[in-house]
Amino acid sequence: MGVAEWTRGPAIGRGSSATVSIAVDRRTGGVLAVKSVAADRAAELRRERGILRGLSSPHVVRCLDAEDRSGGGLDMLMEYAPGGSLADEIRRCGGRCAEALVRSRARDILLGLAHVHAAGVAHCDVKGRNVLIASDGRALIADFGCARRTGGGIAGEERQRPTGGTPMFMAPEAARGEEQGPAADIWAVGCTVIEMATGAAPWQRFASPVATLHHVAFSGEAPEFPPCLSDQGKDFLARCLRQDPRERWTAEQLLEHEFVAAAGTASSSNSAPGITEKATFVSPKSVLDQALWEDDDDTTADTSDPTDRVRALAAGAPAVPDWTWDASWITVQAGPSGGADEEPAMSPEVGTDADSSDSSMGGSAGRAAAAEAGASSSHQASHANGDRYDGTGSCNGERSDDGDHVVSDCSTVPITSNGFF
Repeated sequence: MGVAEWTRGPAIGRGSSATVSIAVDRRTGGVLAVKSVAADRAAELRRERGILRGLSSPHVVRCLDAEDRSGGGLDMLMEYAPGGSLADEIRRCGGRCAEALVRSRARDILLGLAHVHAAGVAHCDVKGRNVLIASDGRALIADFGCARRTGGGIAGEERQRPTGGTPMFMAPEAARGEEQGPAADIWAVGCTVIEMATGAAPWQRFASPVATLHHVAFSGEAPEFPPCLSDQGKDFLARCLRQDPRERWTAEQLLEHEFVAAAGTASSSNSAPGITEKATFVSPKSVLDQALWEDDDDTTADTSDPTDRVRALAAGAPAVPDWTWDASWITVQAGPSGGADEEPAMSPEVGTDADSSDSSMGGSAGRAAAAEAGASSSHQASHANGDRYDGTGSCNGERSDDGDHVVSDCSTVPITSNGFF
């Protein structure tokens, strides 16, 4: 069901091609996230929306609606996940997750992937930054910008899509440009388990994305298994990180593995907590960080006007930047979805700027983002392709403004069937 009327709040995340803002459904008062792109990226966001509309799982983020903007841009309204990303959760755990939490999160990711793969889709960029945490503790797979349809009968254009993703999480066959399907997602699940257990993505010893890709593609090696994992955990990784994609276990098979099967029976325990403890949250580095929405004053919950409600919620949150509230709030009336086709016939014209709604990144929020980008520049030099939550390395060595999963581009690499050199 679409969202008939909504109010846009300030931008809380920005990348090279998209802006994510807070939004409120004016009819229900529900909190949303809205991803906005200019005309030159609208075709890709329509494609992502088309994929999400074909999915329905409690472990896949929901696309609620999409609306065309004047000038050819596009807004996509999404489910709001107040727990931030899995990368944020790893940071809140001190850089390493307890094995009980690793098991629970791995199980949720596999439940989402089992549904995605059954629908004939491969995600192609599974990693901590692309997994969100819902208020009830569920992990949700998000950011389908790199996703591709699989199986027979897909269009030639879909088959010719370039390989994309994040080098440290790429499977060998994907790094060689041979194929990128469900088995590549399973390799990425193994890499994400390593990320949760160690606080860093695999292959940290390489200084550049190209060096990482070359090693993954041609070395025949799998990432090193964390010594802190149990024997069950190491066996689970061995099933995920096999060189031959045909020998990797499927998501359905891995759900029966003892490493994650036990997590299903303990789902009501605190191994996968909901979003309850305010004191554990840090200054937001994710566009969907819970700290933006925590409220110490119960009186704000009854605010009738959505604009005042969002403003009050953010004002009461601990340890957040000094957001500047200005006149950038916009009430949006939904018209027709503007060509709800899953695949556009033609790409919109390139060169149209996004509308004024993107300007809400200004003020102290924009300065905070700029300060964060400057503060992490030294980390970028030492971990050019590292996924240590100070900016995910991409295949072209670029970095989004805040490195977050929701606003990052699907990085592509010049890979052919003969390799990328």
